[in-house]
This record gives sequence, structure tokens and C-alpha cells, in this order.
Amino acid sequence: MRRHPLRRGLLLLFVAYLGATYWVFTRSAPLVASRPVTLRLAHWQIEKGPPDGLAAVIRRYEELNPRVRVETVAVPSSIYRQWLRTNLTGGTATDLIEFAYWVGGVDDVPVRYFEPLTRAMDAPNPYNRGTSLERVPWRHTFSDSLYTMLSQSPEVGQIYGVTLSQGSSRLFCNRELLRAITGSVEPPRTFIEFRRLCAQAAEYAQRTGRPLHPLAGSRSNARWLMEMLMQGCVTGLNLELDRDGFLDRNAYQVLGDYLQGRWDSRRPELRAAYALLREVSQQMRPGFTQLGRDDAIQEFVRGEALFIFSGTYDATSLRRLAAFPVEVMHVPQLTQDDPVVGPYIRGPFLEGLLGTSLEIYLNKDSRHKEEALDFLRFLTSVEGGTLFTAHSGWLSAIRDVPAAPEIEVQRATANGYYTGIFYMGIGPNTLQSFNQNLHLLVGPQGSVDRFVEALEAGQRQQVSDDLRLDIHNRLTGERGVDAEIAALGGLDRLRGSNPERSDRLLALASNQTIAEIKVYESEWILLRHGVRSDGP
Repeated sequence: MRRHPLRRGLLLLFVAYLGATYWVFTRSAPLVASRPVTLRLAHWQIEKGPPDGLAAVIRRYEELNPRVRVETVAVPSSIYRQWLRTNLTGGTATDLIEFAYWVGGVDDVPVRYFEPLTRAMDAPNPYNRGTSLERVPWRHTFSDSLYTMLSQSPEVGQIYGVTLSQGSSRLFCNRELLRAITGSVEPPRTFIEFRRLCAQAAEYAQRTGRPLHPLAGSRSNARWLMEMLMQGCVTGLNLELDRDGFLDRNAYQVLGDYLQGRWDSRRPELRAAYALLREVSQQMRPGFTQLGRDDAIQEFVRGEALFIFSGTYDATSLRRLAAFPVEVMHVPQLTQDDPVVGPYIRGPFLEGLLGTSLEIYLNKDSRHKEEALDFLRFLTSVEGGTLFTAHSGWLSAIRDVPAAPEIEVQRATANGYYTGIFYMGIGPNTLQSFNQNLHLLVGPQGSVDRFVEALEAGQRQQVSDDLRLDIHNRLTGERGVDAEIAALGGLDRLRGSNPERSDRLLALASNQTIAEIKVYESEWILLRHGVRSDGP
């Protein structure tokens, strides 16, 4: 008799379960709405901010396009190059892919695996209807008209992707710590003032026993700061070597100039710049070259560094992670009265490029190219850019997108020189040599003399190898263009002239001629001044 209540309870529970199951499968709506098209977007922006911005854009796009579902695939930057090459080669890559020319060792990827967007860029973005950009060609809705994308394209004149953001390089300051050290929150304006502040920070750390360095250090943050300072030091050298008057220098030009004896690492302005780099490195904790970017961020948010130098892409992360107010400051400028590099300073350096970044490319093998292209249009529309900025804390790459004052301060301004090359490794081989020998400059027993002589010991061979690699990459891009030129010419002969096709053919042929001239120039330099692959 005692078991009957238990049996009745189990029977009621079983009946309720059957009823719930019947309701779910016959009466309720699906838990996830069925969408016939799924797009996947891979990126490495796993900092605080960008994932939120992308999620906000995707939510709105899916509201406007019920047929399409968009998924993001976050890949750590440390393995991104391997992931990229493996998945593209294996045919398993996502529809949309973040890509950047500076990743290294992937110069052949755009032409082989990505769909050019050049033609689509000539028409207005339909998602900009009702805005100030309604009638503007898609390309010119970007704040730099995608000049950065064009300048890094392996195929002259082709646009292979869109950009989502723009920014600059800044010092991020622990404002409370700055007040404790100096009694004010006034930032250093010049590098001379920065030196004095570093001395005050060292005295403060010694007096209080607090672990503290003026700069949070890692191999990444240190290199970025060194590149900016080098930029200020070598402006005169680059302008001297700029025989074409472009006010900019490309890698193949600098490599060729080295082989022709127009510069080497013993130049006085480079020696002075390397001395400055050693001085900066001494404001970071020992062993910083073995540390990653996350280590520098952790050092800063623990209050063990007064400043951290980074791109404004870290602004959102730093503000959310730090327990203290984070102030965004301009990098102290090098001046002509600087005791180390003053004689070589032409003027202020540019604090970050004026171009746009966070580049998204379309996979040639995507099964949903039209839908992927449509999503790119919304992602880079005024509405999409506004959502991205509001939720990520990053500036949008799109013109006329509003931003809050604390975000607006991150915008780069045309306030200085930028001439393109930093002389801290020009190609893969010279870059490897620079990194391998850097300890001879920044280490405890380091010196400019030891570093320069180590660089020059093998630099001629490394420069030659880098120039050969540049030629190879250029030819890889040109071969694909040759096929398209031949195809367009054949269509003209078979079907008659077509204005759009003729314009495309003329543009490709003209750009191809320029690209081939650059290759021939590099090959001539190698033949006359180069080094054999088995040594000098």
C-alpha cells in the first residue's frame, strides 16, 4: 500500500513528459528559425570590443535578411597564418576572411584564393539609401577611398577586400599613477619631456618600493613604438632616396637602393635612431622581447607600468580591464633640439596611418558569393558602421559615421611625415636578421656598434633574397592578370567591343605594364649588383 503514491507520482511525471514532448514537436515554433543560407566569417579580433561590434551588425543584418544566417569564427592570431593557409588549400575556409598583407609569407594568397571586388566598388552601396552617401560609389564611402587596399594589392589596380575600421597609435596612460608621480596629469609633449618623466618614474619606484616601469613591454608593443620613432628619424633619408618624388618608399625600391650602395646600416641617421631604440628599451622591464602583447596589457592593468603604447584597437580592452581611468595621449614627438637624434629630424612624425584597416576578403570558393557580397555592403554601410562603432568602441572606416568623443580622439590626423620604410627589416629575410640580432642592441651588454656590424655581416645576401622573393610574388600576381587580359581581348574579337569590357581591358593592360617595369627594374639591379644564391 505504501508504494502506490510513488507509482502514481512516477506515472504523472511520465505522462507530463510525453505531453511536453508532443507539444514541442507538434505545436511550438522551432527553437532556431530555419535559414537556407549560412555565411561564415573568420577573424582574429578577439580583443574586447570588435566581437560585440560584429555581433550587433549581424543581428541587424539577419533582421533585414531572414534567409541568411551569419556566423563568426574567431581564430587566435598566434595560429592564424597556419589556419589561413591550411583551410584555403584544403577548400574548408570560411566565406569571408580577415586578411592583412603584414601577416608575412602570404603574399600569393589574394590572387590565388580571393575574389576581386573592384567592379562592385564603382556602384553606390544600396544600404546607404537615405544617407549622405546614397549616390557615392561604394569605394569612396570609405574614409581613405580604399587607398590602403590598393597600395598593398599584389595586382595593380585591384581591390580585394573591404575595411571596417580606422585608428592610430597612442600612449595609454594610468592617469592616477601619473598624478602620483608628477602631481599633475599633464602629458609629455616632446621626447625630451618624456625622458624627464621616465627619470621621475624611476625615482618614484625606488622611493615607494613599488614595481614600476615607464613603459609596459613586449616584443610587439616595443616594435610598434620603435617603428614610429624610426619613422621620425629616417624621414630625411627616405626623402633623399625618393628619386621619383612620390614622398613614399616601397620595399623593392629600398632593397634595390641597398644593392646599389645608396644606403646601409652605418648611415649616421640610422645609428642615431638605433641609439634611441636602445634608450626606449631600457624603460621596459628586462626580458620584454620574450613577452607577448597580452603580457604587456596585464602589466599595465596591474598598475606596474605608467604607459602602454599600442594601436587604438586596444582602447576598448584597456578601458574595460583596468581598475583605474585610462587616458589616451599622443606619442611625444622628436624635436630638432633632441640630444640623440635632433640633427636628423625634419618635423613631426605621423601618429598612425590615415588609411583604414581590419580587412575582410571574399573567398573565391564561397558557395554563397552574392549573399556574402551583400553582407559586406551592409557591414560597410552607414548603418552598419554606426552599429559597429557604438558596440565595439572602434572608429568605423566609413565616412559620416558618428562617434562618441572618447572614441573620436582615436582618429588619426594628417599632422606629420610618413615615408613608408622604417629600416627595421624590409623583407622576410632582413626582418629575421633584425629580430635575431636585436638583443645585441637592447640587451644589458648591447651597443649600437655590435648591432650594426652584426646586421651588415649578412645583409647584402639577405637583401638580394628579399628582392628575389618580391619579384616572385609580383610575377605570381601578373600571371593571373595576363589570363584575364587575353580573355577580355578574345571576347572583344568574338562578340564585338563592349565599353565596360574595354575600360577594364585598358586598365588591366596599363597596370600590368607598370608592374612589369618594376619587375624588370628589380631584375636588372640583381643582375648588375646582386649576390649569387650560394654567397657573395
